[in-house]
Amino acid sequence: IAGAGLAGLSTAKYLADAGHKPLLLEARDVLGGKIAAWKDGDGDWYETGLHIFFGAYPNIQNLFGELGINDRLQWKEHSMIFAMPNKPGEFSRFDFPEVLPAPLNGILAILRNNEMLTWPEKVKFAIGLLPAIIGGQAYVEAQDGLTVQEWMRKQGVPDRVTTEVFIAMSKALNFINPDELSMQCILIALNRFLQEKHGS
Repeated sequence: IAGAGLAGLSTAKYLADAGHKPLLLEARDVLGGKIAAWKDGDGDWYETGLHIFFGAYPNIQNLFGELGINDRLQWKEHSMIFAMPNKPGEFSRFDFPEVLPAPLNGILAILRNNEMLTWPEKVKFAIGLLPAIIGGQAYVEAQDGLTVQEWMRKQGVPDRVTTEVFIAMSKALNFINPDELSMQCILIALNRFLQEKHGS
């Protein structure tokens, strides 16, 4: 197995579970790939914060359970926190209320945040998402040929929505910019967030 990131480590685990003896190769002297991307003053490796474990990741949740480490996990409060590109050092929050089910918790989080998106931008984005909501999985799969940026423009969503929100989301999901990432990836994530209370 080439690479001892999460994919390589979990592949090795499942091969070993099936009775095989995998050979795992890693160029660095630390395991973990992108989740071991920064070393603190004590020499401990940390994930950089660019990527997180969403509640909507069933495979990683299953793996944590199989490894018996669920009691070692510390889940953060249900908020999405964005650095504001035009205000260096300032952050904007989307707080998801625990008392509401999905998608109401996400809708309220978006509506209560007035720092990142204006009301007209929120309305245009919501209208742009309607085909995905109505068309379901077939629509989502058909968007694979469009980048996030192309899809947003096609749907009439202002470029500022992409700049303010979807650069961060694209990098969190696939470590690439919205002019390179397939919109299918974003729509799959948004669909999970709309369906699962703790998905985001």
